[in-house]
Amino acid sequence: MAEQIHYRPAEAKRFREETLDEFERLQGRVAEINGLLDELYDSGLIRWLKDFAGAFPQISSIAVEGMNTPQGHAGMRNLLVVAKQLGKIDPDQLERTFEAANAGLAKAGEPASEDTPYNPPGMTGVFKLLHDKELWATLSPLIAGAKAFSAHRQHSRRDDGKAPE
Repeated sequence: MAEQIHYRPAEAKRFREETLDEFERLQGRVAEINGLLDELYDSGLIRWLKDFAGAFPQISSIAVEGMNTPQGHAGMRNLLVVAKQLGKIDPDQLERTFEAANAGLAKAGEPASEDTPYNPPGMTGVFKLLHDKELWATLSPLIAGAKAFSAHRQHSRRDDGKAPE
C-alpha cells in the first residue's frame, strides 16, 4: 500500500488574517469552557446528568403514574391555584408581609426572661387594655383581615350553593 504524501504548499500552512483574529478572540472562551467542563466533571455533576438522562424514561413513567391519581390531580390543581393567587399579590407587599411574619416568629421564639415574672392584668388591667390605643392599632388590621376572610368564605359558600356552617 502506498504511503500518504505529506506535502502542503507554503501558502496553505498560513492562516488568513481574518481566521487568525477570530481564533485569537475565541481562544479565551474555549479555555473558559474547558475549565467549566473540568469543574463539572470533578464535582460529579456531569456523571449525575448522564445517569439522569439514562434513567429519564423510568423517572418520567413514575412521575406520570403518580400524577395520574386523584391525589396527583388535586395536587396539580392546588399548585395552579397557589400560583394564580401569588400572581395577584404585589411582590413588595408579600415581601413585607413575610418579613413581618418572620420578625413576629423570631420574637415569639425568644425565651421569656425570668427577671420579669408575668403578672396577669386583673379586671382593672383588662379594662385599661381596652382603652390602649397602641394595642388597638396593632389588633385592628388583624381583626379587619379576619372579618374580610370570614365574609369572603361565607360569600363563596353561598355562590357554591352550600349553606354556611
